[in-house]
Amino acid sequence: MRLATEFVRLPRRFDHERLRQEVLAFDPAEWLPHVQGYEGNTAIPLISVRGEMNDDFNGPMKVTDKLERSPYIKQVLASFNEVFGRSRLMGLGAHCSVPEHRDVNYHWYTRVRIHIPVITNPEVLFYCGSRHVHMAVGEAWIFDSWKKHSVDNRSDMNRVHLVIDTAGSANFWKLVATSEWRCSERQMKPANIDDVFIPYEEGKQVTILTEQYNAPLVMHPGEVDALVSDIVFDMRAHPANSGPVQSNFEKTMLDFRAEWRRLWSQYGQSEAGWPHFEKLIRELRIPQVHMPLASNEGSATHTFRARVLTAALNTSLAQQYRI
Repeated sequence: MRLATEFVRLPRRFDHERLRQEVLAFDPAEWLPHVQGYEGNTAIPLISVRGEMNDDFNGPMKVTDKLERSPYIKQVLASFNEVFGRSRLMGLGAHCSVPEHRDVNYHWYTRVRIHIPVITNPEVLFYCGSRHVHMAVGEAWIFDSWKKHSVDNRSDMNRVHLVIDTAGSANFWKLVATSEWRCSERQMKPANIDDVFIPYEEGKQVTILTEQYNAPLVMHPGEVDALVSDIVFDMRAHPANSGPVQSNFEKTMLDFRAEWRRLWSQYGQSEAGWPHFEKLIRELRIPQVHMPLASNEGSATHTFRARVLTAALNTSLAQQYRI
């Protein structure tokens, strides 16, 4: 999600020793390798599609058996009182890194990731844009995942973060507004805001709220309009984009959203329309040219594919959504 600053430290602190105990209780064999094979990058799913050991974004989310075995981690999640999507423990091996990347797909358009360091040291640095921070154990952070970001573990030990995905309620964003905007010139930590410590409570039972509807069966044309418009305006704002290549790609996106609305007007999200929506996506021709976005220097064509085309139709979810 795009934020007004690179890093924000939330006014929450957690019992990192208790978190550490629960993390170390997992067998090394329970850590899954990174889906793209990044060296030293491992994870344990805590909330996932169907509560299974997967890395999926779309579909009803459920608590995994790993989270059920971790009473304090459950209490940490519940303390935010938010609805959570895909959430995990993320490991980063000694002298390993998370490669530089931008999160531009549909999932990240409306979701922010909360990082709570469990095992770390000052030699682990988190980079975002032109800034970097060390996130200390027991703290809670969010960051601007729209900008290019990476993590570098320069130490001789494994790093573990608890990471939690959420779109955030109005109360969550009020919390962010009263947080420490670490990299912002206009706002640092408000003087009258103190961190709230969330202790472990033996035997406390909590409820974890998880996403049940996180991807459209057939994206509403209003959402297609908004997503396309955002890319068009961002692309127009970059001084390197001009001439017929930029104009042609812009026309491609605008024509697509017009055709999508036409089909929606006839079929809505009914099954009769699915082949027509699929054909529109399949036959769309996108120029193989890099056109940067002004906001993050990322590729406009890649963002359009990741945020709109691959997210607009999810007919595999029909049974789960009871449609």
